[in-house]
Amino acid sequence: MLIKVDPLDTLFFRDGKPFSMGEDTWGNCIFPPSPSVIYGALRTAYFSNHIDQLEKANTKEDPTNNLVIQGIYYLDNLENDNTLHLPLPLDLVQKKDVEPELENEAYLLSLVEMKLKSSCPTSHVLKGDQGVEAVDESLISGKFLREYLSCNGKNFPILRLNSRVITEPKIGIGLSEETHTAEESKIYRVGLKRLNNLSLLVEFEGLEIPYKGLLKLGGEGKAASYEKILDPLMVCGLSEDNIGENIQKFKLYLSTPAIFHQGWIPSWIDINNLEGKYKNSKFRLLTASVGKYQNLGGFDLQKKEPKPMWKVTPAGSVYYFEILEGDFKEIFSLFNRQSISEENSKQGFGITFVGKVTE
Repeated sequence: MLIKVDPLDTLFFRDGKPFSMGEDTWGNCIFPPSPSVIYGALRTAYFSNHIDQLEKANTKEDPTNNLVIQGIYYLDNLENDNTLHLPLPLDLVQKKDVEPELENEAYLLSLVEMKLKSSCPTSHVLKGDQGVEAVDESLISGKFLREYLSCNGKNFPILRLNSRVITEPKIGIGLSEETHTAEESKIYRVGLKRLNNLSLLVEFEGLEIPYKGLLKLGGEGKAASYEKILDPLMVCGLSEDNIGENIQKFKLYLSTPAIFHQGWIPSWIDINNLEGKYKNSKFRLLTASVGKYQNLGGFDLQKKEPKPMWKVTPAGSVYYFEILEGDFKEIFSLFNRQSISEENSKQGFGITFVGKVTE
Protein backbone atom coordinates (compact mmCIF):
# COMPACT_ATOMS: atom_id res chain seq x y z
CA MET A 1 0.00 0.00 0.00
CA LEU A 2 1.26 3.46 -0.90
CA ILE A 3 -0.20 6.54 0.78
CA LYS A 4 0.29 10.26 0.25
CA VAL A 5 0.53 12.28 3.48
CA ASP A 6 -0.16 16.03 3.62
CA PRO A 7 0.28 17.90 6.93
CA LEU A 8 -2.54 20.24 7.89
CA ASP A 9 -0.26 22.39 10.05
CA THR A 10 3.38 22.95 10.86
CA LEU A 11 5.37 19.91 12.02
CA PHE A 12 8.02 19.35 14.66
CA PHE A 13 10.47 16.45 14.57
CA ARG A 14 13.07 16.55 17.35
CA ASP A 15 16.69 15.60 16.87
CA GLY A 16 18.59 13.65 19.54
CA LYS A 17 20.05 16.69 21.29
CA PRO A 18 18.88 17.08 24.93
CA PHE A 19 16.56 20.04 25.37
CA SER A 20 15.39 21.41 28.71
CA MET A 21 13.63 24.71 29.27
CA GLY A 22 15.81 27.02 31.29
CA GLU A 23 19.03 25.32 30.16
CA ASP A 24 18.63 25.51 26.38
CA THR A 25 16.44 28.04 24.62
CA TRP A 26 16.35 26.51 21.15
CA GLY A 27 14.93 23.09 20.25
CA ASN A 28 16.25 21.72 16.96
CA CYS A 29 13.81 20.33 14.41
CA ILE A 30 14.90 17.93 11.66
CA PHE A 31 13.41 17.08 8.29
CA PRO A 32 12.88 14.50 6.88
CA PRO A 33 11.54 12.77 10.00
CA SER A 34 12.94 9.53 11.33
CA PRO A 35 11.30 6.39 9.87
CA SER A 36 10.28 5.45 13.42
CA VAL A 37 8.08 8.56 13.57
CA ILE A 38 6.21 7.46 10.45
CA TYR A 39 5.99 3.88 11.73
CA GLY A 40 4.41 5.11 14.97
CA ALA A 41 1.97 7.33 13.05
CA LEU A 42 0.75 4.34 11.01
CA ARG A 43 0.26 2.21 14.12
CA THR A 44 -1.64 5.03 15.80
CA ALA A 45 -3.84 5.40 12.70
CA TYR A 46 -4.68 1.71 12.88
CA PHE A 47 -5.58 1.73 16.58
CA SER A 48 -7.67 4.90 16.19
CA ASN A 49 -9.88 2.84 13.87
CA HIS A 50 -9.75 -0.26 16.10
CA ILE A 51 -10.07 1.04 19.65
CA ASP A 52 -11.22 -2.37 20.85
CA GLN A 53 -7.76 -3.80 20.07
CA LEU A 54 -5.73 -1.10 21.80
CA GLU A 55 -5.12 -3.31 24.83
CA LYS A 56 -3.14 -5.68 22.56
CA ALA A 57 -0.61 -2.97 21.66
CA ASN A 58 3.03 -3.97 22.29
CA THR A 59 2.08 -7.58 23.06
CA LYS A 60 2.53 -10.81 21.08
CA GLU A 61 -1.04 -10.35 19.85
CA ASP A 62 -0.44 -6.78 18.62
CA PRO A 63 -2.26 -6.57 15.24
CA THR A 64 0.41 -4.14 13.97
CA ASN A 65 3.30 -6.59 14.49
CA ASN A 66 3.42 -7.38 10.77
CA LEU A 67 3.75 -3.74 9.69
CA VAL A 68 6.82 -3.21 7.49
CA ILE A 69 7.71 0.11 5.86
CA GLN A 70 9.09 -0.61 2.37
CA GLY A 71 9.84 2.92 1.21
CA ILE A 72 9.69 6.59 2.19
CA TYR A 73 9.55 9.12 -0.64
CA TYR A 74 8.57 12.71 -1.37
CA LEU A 75 6.28 14.18 -4.02
CA ASP A 76 6.89 17.63 -5.49
CA ASN A 77 3.36 18.92 -6.09
CA LEU A 78 4.59 21.64 -8.46
CA GLU A 79 5.56 18.99 -11.00
CA ASN A 80 2.94 17.31 -13.16
CA ASP A 81 4.76 14.08 -13.98
CA ASN A 82 3.87 12.31 -10.71
CA THR A 83 7.53 11.60 -10.00
CA LEU A 84 8.64 10.67 -6.52
CA HIS A 85 11.83 12.07 -4.96
CA LEU A 86 14.43 10.66 -2.55
CA PRO A 87 17.37 12.06 -0.55
CA LEU A 88 20.29 13.12 -2.74
CA PRO A 89 23.15 10.56 -2.87
CA LEU A 90 26.18 11.95 -1.05
CA ASP A 91 28.59 11.22 -3.89
CA LEU A 92 26.85 13.96 -5.86
CA VAL A 93 28.45 17.35 -5.18
CA GLN A 94 28.66 20.92 -6.46
CA LYS A 95 31.54 23.20 -7.30
CA LYS A 96 32.19 25.99 -4.83
CA ASP A 97 31.01 29.45 -5.88
CA VAL A 98 28.83 27.84 -8.54
CA GLU A 99 27.09 30.04 -11.09
CA PRO A 100 23.41 30.81 -10.30
CA GLU A 101 22.18 28.78 -13.30
CA LEU A 102 23.94 25.67 -11.89
CA GLU A 103 22.78 25.96 -8.27
CA ASN A 104 20.18 23.24 -8.76
CA GLU A 105 22.51 20.75 -10.42
CA ALA A 106 24.97 18.27 -8.91
CA TYR A 107 27.61 16.07 -10.51
CA LEU A 108 29.00 12.65 -9.71
CA LEU A 109 32.42 12.16 -8.11
CA SER A 110 34.83 9.72 -9.75
CA LEU A 111 36.13 6.53 -8.12
CA VAL A 112 39.94 6.70 -8.02
CA GLU A 113 42.42 4.15 -6.64
CA MET A 114 44.79 5.45 -3.96
CA LYS A 115 48.41 5.45 -5.19
CA LEU A 116 50.05 6.86 -2.05
CA LYS A 117 49.99 5.68 1.55
CA SER A 118 47.68 7.64 3.79
CA SER A 119 45.51 7.37 6.88
CA CYS A 120 42.49 6.59 4.67
CA PRO A 121 41.41 3.00 5.48
CA THR A 122 39.96 2.33 2.01
CA SER A 123 41.86 1.48 -1.19
CA HIS A 124 39.93 4.03 -3.27
CA VAL A 125 38.64 7.57 -2.85
CA LEU A 126 36.00 9.70 -4.55
CA LYS A 127 37.52 12.58 -6.45
CA GLY A 128 36.13 15.65 -8.13
CA ASP A 129 37.34 18.89 -9.57
CA GLN A 130 39.09 21.32 -7.26
CA GLY A 131 36.79 23.33 -5.04
CA VAL A 132 33.80 21.01 -4.59
CA GLU A 133 31.39 20.90 -1.67
CA ALA A 134 28.56 18.74 -0.40
CA VAL A 135 24.98 19.61 -1.34
CA ASP A 136 22.99 19.94 1.87
CA GLU A 137 19.31 19.02 2.30
CA SER A 138 18.37 18.20 -1.27
CA LEU A 139 16.34 15.59 -3.14
CA ILE A 140 16.69 13.80 -6.47
CA SER A 141 13.77 12.64 -8.58
CA GLY A 142 13.15 8.95 -9.16
CA LYS A 143 13.78 9.45 -12.88
CA PHE A 144 17.27 10.85 -12.32
CA LEU A 145 18.02 8.44 -9.49
CA ARG A 146 17.53 5.64 -12.00
CA GLU A 147 19.99 7.32 -14.37
CA TYR A 148 22.44 7.79 -11.49
CA LEU A 149 22.22 4.13 -10.47
CA SER A 150 22.57 3.06 -14.11
CA CYS A 151 25.70 5.20 -14.65
CA ASN A 152 23.91 7.17 -17.36
CA GLY A 153 25.25 10.70 -17.07
CA LYS A 154 27.38 12.72 -14.68
CA ASN A 155 25.17 15.76 -14.00
CA PHE A 156 21.76 15.57 -12.31
CA PRO A 157 19.06 18.15 -11.45
CA ILE A 158 18.25 18.44 -7.74
CA LEU A 159 15.42 19.83 -5.64
CA ARG A 160 16.53 21.87 -2.63
CA LEU A 161 14.47 21.26 0.48
CA ASN A 162 14.59 24.91 1.56
CA SER A 163 12.33 25.69 -1.41
CA ARG A 164 9.69 23.22 -0.16
CA VAL A 165 10.21 23.15 3.63
CA ILE A 166 9.83 26.48 5.43
CA THR A 167 11.12 26.98 9.00
CA GLU A 168 8.73 28.91 11.25
CA PRO A 169 10.09 29.75 14.74
CA LYS A 170 7.75 29.36 17.67
CA ILE A 171 8.31 30.92 21.09
CA GLY A 172 6.82 29.38 24.21
CA ILE A 173 7.19 29.43 27.98
CA GLY A 174 6.84 26.75 30.61
CA LEU A 175 3.91 26.90 33.04
CA SER A 176 3.85 26.01 36.71
CA GLU A 177 1.92 22.80 37.41
CA GLU A 178 0.54 24.33 40.59
CA THR A 179 -0.46 27.85 39.52
CA HIS A 180 -0.63 27.37 35.74
CA THR A 181 1.20 30.66 35.33
CA ALA A 182 4.47 31.36 33.54
CA GLU A 183 7.66 30.33 35.33
CA GLU A 184 10.89 32.27 35.27
CA SER A 185 13.73 31.11 33.01
CA LYS A 186 11.42 28.73 31.13
CA ILE A 187 11.21 30.51 27.79
CA TYR A 188 12.08 28.42 24.75
CA ARG A 189 12.05 28.53 20.96
CA VAL A 190 11.54 25.74 18.43
CA GLY A 191 11.84 25.76 14.66
CA LEU A 192 8.65 24.28 13.21
CA LYS A 193 8.56 23.01 9.62
CA ARG A 194 5.84 23.90 7.12
CA LEU A 195 5.70 21.87 3.90
CA ASN A 196 5.20 23.98 0.79
CA ASN A 197 3.97 21.92 -2.19
CA LEU A 198 5.72 18.83 -0.87
CA SER A 199 3.96 15.62 0.19
CA LEU A 200 5.28 12.59 2.05
CA LEU A 201 4.83 9.18 0.42
CA VAL A 202 4.93 5.99 2.49
CA GLU A 203 4.97 2.46 1.06
CA PHE A 204 4.17 -0.32 3.52
CA GLU A 205 2.67 -3.78 3.95
CA GLY A 206 1.23 -5.85 6.78
CA LEU A 207 -1.32 -3.28 7.97
CA GLU A 208 -4.82 -2.45 6.81
CA ILE A 209 -6.02 1.11 7.31
CA PRO A 210 -8.81 3.04 5.53
CA TYR A 211 -7.96 4.36 2.06
CA LYS A 212 -8.10 7.91 3.40
CA GLY A 213 -8.22 9.60 6.76
CA LEU A 214 -6.22 11.52 9.36
CA LEU A 215 -3.15 10.62 11.37
CA LYS A 216 -0.96 12.27 14.02
CA LEU A 217 2.56 13.14 12.94
CA GLY A 218 5.53 14.31 15.01
CA GLY A 219 5.69 16.38 18.17
CA GLU A 220 2.44 17.70 19.67
CA GLY A 221 0.53 15.16 17.54
CA LYS A 222 -0.02 17.56 14.63
CA ALA A 223 -2.73 16.42 12.20
CA ALA A 224 -2.06 15.26 8.66
CA SER A 225 -4.40 13.89 6.03
CA TYR A 226 -3.56 10.81 4.02
CA GLU A 227 -4.99 8.94 1.07
CA LYS A 228 -4.06 5.85 -0.89
CA ILE A 229 -2.26 6.52 -4.16
CA LEU A 230 -4.22 4.97 -7.01
CA ASP A 231 -2.30 6.42 -9.95
CA PRO A 232 1.02 4.73 -10.69
CA LEU A 233 4.14 6.64 -9.76
CA MET A 234 7.36 6.64 -11.74
CA VAL A 235 9.44 3.79 -10.32
CA CYS A 236 12.97 4.66 -9.22
CA GLY A 237 16.05 2.49 -9.18
CA LEU A 238 17.36 -0.17 -11.55
CA SER A 239 14.97 -2.71 -13.02
CA GLU A 240 15.68 -6.39 -13.63
CA ASP A 241 16.05 -5.82 -17.39
CA ASN A 242 18.57 -3.00 -16.85
CA ILE A 243 21.18 -4.92 -14.88
CA GLY A 244 23.53 -6.00 -17.64
CA GLU A 245 26.41 -8.44 -17.45
CA ASN A 246 30.02 -8.43 -16.24
CA ILE A 247 29.53 -5.74 -13.58
CA GLN A 248 32.43 -6.14 -11.13
CA LYS A 249 31.80 -3.07 -8.97
CA PHE A 250 28.57 -1.85 -7.44
CA LYS A 251 27.28 0.73 -4.99
CA LEU A 252 24.69 0.63 -2.21
CA TYR A 253 22.69 3.83 -1.71
CA LEU A 254 20.77 4.36 1.54
CA SER A 255 17.39 5.98 0.86
CA THR A 256 16.61 6.06 4.60
CA PRO A 257 18.87 6.28 7.69
CA ALA A 258 20.48 3.03 8.87
CA ILE A 259 21.68 1.72 12.23
CA PHE A 260 24.95 -0.25 12.17
CA HIS A 261 26.60 -1.72 15.26
CA GLN A 262 30.07 -0.82 13.92
CA GLY A 263 29.24 2.85 13.42
CA TRP A 264 29.21 3.71 9.71
CA ILE A 265 30.25 0.22 8.53
CA PRO A 266 27.75 -2.68 8.49
CA SER A 267 28.70 -5.57 10.79
CA TRP A 268 29.00 -8.02 7.88
CA ILE A 269 32.10 -6.11 6.74
CA ASP A 270 35.40 -6.92 8.49
CA ILE A 271 36.65 -3.60 9.81
CA ASN A 272 40.30 -4.69 9.33
CA ASN A 273 40.42 -5.86 5.69
CA LEU A 274 37.07 -4.30 4.64
CA GLU A 275 35.90 -7.57 3.12
CA GLY A 276 32.38 -8.77 3.67
CA LYS A 277 30.18 -11.77 3.02
CA TYR A 278 26.42 -11.63 2.68
CA LYS A 279 24.83 -15.05 2.14
CA ASN A 280 26.63 -16.50 -0.91
CA SER A 281 28.20 -13.28 -2.13
CA LYS A 282 31.57 -11.87 -1.10
CA PHE A 283 32.85 -8.38 -1.75
CA ARG A 284 35.32 -5.73 -0.63
CA LEU A 285 34.51 -2.18 0.41
CA LEU A 286 36.39 0.23 -1.85
CA THR A 287 35.24 3.53 -0.40
CA ALA A 288 32.18 5.33 0.89
CA SER A 289 30.57 8.75 1.01
CA VAL A 290 28.89 8.90 4.42
CA GLY A 291 27.27 11.89 6.05
CA LYS A 292 27.64 12.98 9.65
CA TYR A 293 25.88 10.60 11.99
CA GLN A 294 22.56 11.56 13.57
CA ASN A 295 21.39 10.87 17.11
CA LEU A 296 17.86 9.46 16.97
CA GLY A 297 15.77 8.21 19.85
CA GLY A 298 12.21 8.87 20.92
CA PHE A 299 9.91 8.56 23.90
CA ASP A 300 8.09 5.41 25.00
CA LEU A 301 4.57 6.50 25.98
CA GLN A 302 3.78 3.14 27.57
CA LYS A 303 6.88 3.03 29.79
CA LYS A 304 6.98 6.83 30.14
CA GLU A 305 10.71 6.93 29.51
CA PRO A 306 13.08 7.80 26.64
CA LYS A 307 13.79 5.10 24.05
CA PRO A 308 17.40 3.97 23.41
CA MET A 309 19.46 6.55 21.52
CA TRP A 310 21.11 5.35 18.32
CA LYS A 311 23.90 6.84 16.25
CA VAL A 312 22.41 6.62 12.78
CA THR A 313 24.11 6.70 9.38
CA PRO A 314 22.13 9.32 7.42
CA ALA A 315 20.07 8.80 4.28
CA GLY A 316 21.97 9.47 1.06
CA SER A 317 25.11 7.64 2.22
CA VAL A 318 26.74 5.55 -0.53
CA TYR A 319 29.06 2.52 -0.31
CA TYR A 320 31.26 1.31 -3.21
CA PHE A 321 32.14 -2.40 -3.45
CA GLU A 322 34.14 -4.80 -5.63
CA ILE A 323 32.65 -8.27 -6.14
CA LEU A 324 34.96 -11.11 -5.01
CA GLU A 325 32.50 -14.02 -5.21
CA GLY A 326 29.10 -14.11 -6.86
CA ASP A 327 27.68 -11.86 -9.57
CA PHE A 328 25.84 -8.58 -9.89
CA LYS A 329 22.43 -10.18 -10.43
CA GLU A 330 22.75 -12.00 -7.12
CA ILE A 331 23.88 -8.80 -5.40
CA PHE A 332 20.90 -6.98 -6.89
CA SER A 333 18.40 -9.56 -5.60
CA LEU A 334 19.98 -9.52 -2.12
CA PHE A 335 20.09 -5.77 -1.53
CA ASN A 336 17.86 -3.80 -3.88
CA ARG A 337 14.94 -2.18 -2.03
CA GLN A 338 15.80 -4.24 1.06
CA SER A 339 16.69 -3.01 4.54
CA ILE A 340 20.30 -3.50 5.64
CA SER A 341 19.80 -1.74 8.98
CA GLU A 342 20.83 -3.87 11.96
CA GLU A 343 18.12 -2.41 14.17
CA ASN A 344 14.51 -1.37 13.49
CA SER A 345 14.54 -2.64 9.91
CA LYS A 346 10.74 -3.14 9.94
CA GLN A 347 10.34 0.55 10.73
CA GLY A 348 11.91 1.53 7.41
CA PHE A 349 15.52 2.09 8.45
CA GLY A 350 18.27 1.24 5.98
CA ILE A 351 16.24 0.79 2.78
CA THR A 352 18.84 0.30 0.06
CA PHE A 353 19.08 0.69 -3.72
CA VAL A 354 21.77 -1.04 -5.80
CA GLY A 355 23.68 0.84 -8.48
CA LYS A 356 26.32 0.08 -11.10
CA VAL A 357 29.91 1.33 -10.94
CA THR A 358 31.82 1.59 -14.19
CA GLU A 359 35.44 2.51 -14.80
